[in-house]
Amino acid sequence: MNTGTLIRLILRRDRVWQPLWILSVTLFVAATVTTIRELLPTPEARRDYFVNIIDNPAIMLLQGPAYGDSVGAAAAQQRGAATTIFAALASILLVVKHTRSDEEQGRRELVGSAAVGRHAPLTAALAVVLGANLVLALLITVVGASAGLGLAGPLAWGLMAASAGWLGAGLAAVTVQLTRSARTAGAAAFAVFFAAYLVRGISDLAGPGLEWLGWLVPNGWILRARAFGAERWWVFLLLAAFVAALAWLAYTLSARRDLGGGLLAPRLGPARAPAALRGPLGLAWRVHRGAALAWIAGAAFVGAGLGLAGPSVLEQFGQSGGLDHWARRTGTDDPVEIFFRLVVYELAVFSMSLYAIMTVLRLRGEGATELFLSGPVSRARWVLGHLAFAAAVPGAMLVVAGLGLGLGSGDVGSGLALTTVVLPGVWVMAGVAVAAYGLFRRAGTVVAWTALALAIALELGWELRLVNDQVFMISPFAHVHYSTLADPGPGTLLGLTLVATAFTALGLYGLRRRDLTL
Repeated sequence: MNTGTLIRLILRRDRVWQPLWILSVTLFVAATVTTIRELLPTPEARRDYFVNIIDNPAIMLLQGPAYGDSVGAAAAQQRGAATTIFAALASILLVVKHTRSDEEQGRRELVGSAAVGRHAPLTAALAVVLGANLVLALLITVVGASAGLGLAGPLAWGLMAASAGWLGAGLAAVTVQLTRSARTAGAAAFAVFFAAYLVRGISDLAGPGLEWLGWLVPNGWILRARAFGAERWWVFLLLAAFVAALAWLAYTLSARRDLGGGLLAPRLGPARAPAALRGPLGLAWRVHRGAALAWIAGAAFVGAGLGLAGPSVLEQFGQSGGLDHWARRTGTDDPVEIFFRLVVYELAVFSMSLYAIMTVLRLRGEGATELFLSGPVSRARWVLGHLAFAAAVPGAMLVVAGLGLGLGSGDVGSGLALTTVVLPGVWVMAGVAVAAYGLFRRAGTVVAWTALALAIALELGWELRLVNDQVFMISPFAHVHYSTLADPGPGTLLGLTLVATAFTALGLYGLRRRDLTL
């Protein structure tokens, strides 16, 4: 009942965020195709790439195999898995936002007081997210076809991304029925998705003997659709049936719980908080510790995997000329350093900035804020407690990743130098998020994510030669870029740190002069 009205409401609320994430993933695909065409222009170069790079266990675990030697097959192998993760993460966040988060903030009770069916909010959220992923699939198909990759391969790639988004939405629809916390529901849904993703990776890493393991998880079905290599269209029917089963389970669980409650009873905490949790930093630690430890462990896993398995394979690939294009751009002929620079840079832009902004914006959704600030705690101390994690956790991630990279070459110092140099760029994005929160109230969330989307768009536009060097330098990441465009010396790093500090100060000033509207 009145589901259509709720759909229009969601589209109105997400009129900026949804187009941004869809466009960002689409541009990501377009930039990948262009880069692969320049990096591996001939079938021989692509076959040599597959022979050498695919032997790297870390790449097989994270990206999966290729199913052909065309430009499209190489692009899908490089970034197909990443597009599925982006689509799933965005879908999980959107479903949680319009279901469990609305219940936490009282919006669901207000909507439910009108002539609205019990399951209408869940139906509206799923309809919008499933539709958004269809749009994403269509745009990826158009981009691939326009690049001369045919129709079947780009369509399969688009449906892979859409299927991952549908899977994430289905998982989130179930987890929001089980827990009372939006943060816990989102973390649980993505943890299940990523655990299944790792099972798929282990299956691909182990070879034909464990191929059956990948068929036990839906993430394995997605990559086994074989984009650009004898596509298996029936896999998408299997995924649709699985998502339909998740939706049925979500509706069944929803009918069995109270509004605002969850089927899993929350665990009771101790009667008295320890002294370490009684200040702003202690509160921030309590809020962010789980996510922080998970992100640091993930960075350690990726860094150690690349550091231990990558150098020998990359040396062979570099001798074949496959990295000549990147050697010209980075100013070095060391294939290991080239590859590590690329990985670290992308990790900083797409992952650590995401973490930093999400951590800062957690300020807006913190339920205990009014009670906390009623005591002898200033707004600045409250914000800086959360900002400490937004700044320190990316630093810890880069350090452990650098230590992992140094394991392979035995030169830990070089590994740390490659990773930590991009940290001030992440700090700038965290500072922008603080400024957006302090100055723009509710619109601060949109402003912060728009800033990250702009930085990514400038990066992709520069890769596609649609943006010149001067315009690209607007992005903080241009100053710590892996190419010869940047000179990340002490002066540059200090300058970025001062810019991040200025944005933070601006946000704190704005927060002191406005009403606290969460």
